[in-house]
Amino acid sequence: MSFTLPANFSYSDPLPFTCNEDPSVKLSILYYLIQASYLVLSAILNVLILNTIFKSKNKEHYRNNSFYILYTTEAVVNIYTSCVAVFFSRLFSDVTPLCPLVAPYFFTPSIITKAYYTINHYMLAFKTLSQIAVSFNRMTCVILPVRHVHLWKRILWPMVIAQFVLPLGVIWNILLSRVYINPNGAGFSVNYKDAIPWANISFLHLFHCIPCVVLVTIFFIVTIYGLTILEYRIKNVERYLTIFTLIMGIQTALFAFTQIYFAFFTAYLPGIRSFMLFSAFHIFDLLHVYSPIALIIMHRQLRNDIFGLKQENGNARFVSSSSHRVSAVQVPS
Repeated sequence: MSFTLPANFSYSDPLPFTCNEDPSVKLSILYYLIQASYLVLSAILNVLILNTIFKSKNKEHYRNNSFYILYTTEAVVNIYTSCVAVFFSRLFSDVTPLCPLVAPYFFTPSIITKAYYTINHYMLAFKTLSQIAVSFNRMTCVILPVRHVHLWKRILWPMVIAQFVLPLGVIWNILLSRVYINPNGAGFSVNYKDAIPWANISFLHLFHCIPCVVLVTIFFIVTIYGLTILEYRIKNVERYLTIFTLIMGIQTALFAFTQIYFAFFTAYLPGIRSFMLFSAFHIFDLLHVYSPIALIIMHRQLRNDIFGLKQENGNARFVSSSSHRVSAVQVPS
C-alpha cells in the first residue's frame, strides 16, 4: 500500500497507514542483522578508542594531542548514531513484523520521532564539520611541524565549540516542522513536512557539505605537497594521512551529491530517487564505520594500546624541519 501525504493537515493530525506485506521476512531480518553487526562493531571500536585515550598512562601522546581531542567528539557521535540505528531506525525499517505492532504509536506527533530525526540530522552536519577540523589538523602536522602544537593550543577549543554550534543551522526547520512516520518497504521510517519549504533539510545540508568537500580537497592537496618536499620522507605517516584524508573527502563528496539531488532534482529525475536513497543510506553507514576501523588499522601504537600488544619502535615520529634542525612531531602513524 502506497502512502500519500495529505495536501493540508494540521500539526497534530494523525497520519495513519497500513504496513506493507513483506514477502521475505527472513531475508529482511538477515539484512538487519548484517547492518547491526557492523554498526555495533563501529560502536565497540570507538568505545575502545575512547577508553584508551582517556585511561592511557601516556597522557602526552593522547590527551594532550589535538588530533585525539578532535577524534573523541567524532567518536561520541559515531557511538550514538550507530546505537540509535541498531535499536530504532534499522530495527523498525527492516524487522518487518514489528511494523503493525509499533507504527500506530507514532501516527500522531511523538517526541521520540521528533528527537530522533532532529538529532540524526544534527549528527550528520556535525560529521562534515568534524572532517574539516581533522583534515586541517593533519595538514598542519605536515606543513607546520614546529608551530603545529602551539597553533592548536590556541584554536582547538574554539573549533570544537564551532563543531557543536554550527549544525544548529541545519536542524532549525525540523524543530518547526511536523515529523511523521511513513511506510518504508514493509517497515517504516521517519520523515518530515517542512514548515518553511525553501529551507528543506537537503538544501541546508549543502551549506555544510560543499564547503567541506572544497576544504578537505584543499587540505589533501596541501598535505600531499608538504609531504613531497620533506627532506626526510615519513612513509608510514604519508600513507596514513593520504589514504585517511582522501577517503574522508570522497565520502563527503558522495554525500554532498545525494543532497544536491534531493535539494534540486527530485522533481525532474524521480526515476533515480530510490537509487539515491539507497546510496545516501549506505554512504551514511560508511561515514560512521570507516573512521574507527581505519584509525586502528593504520595507527600501530593505538592498536597496540587497545589490544595490549607489545610496543614497537617507540612512540614518536620525526620530521625534519630544515637541514640543520630536526623537530620531533607526534602524529598518528
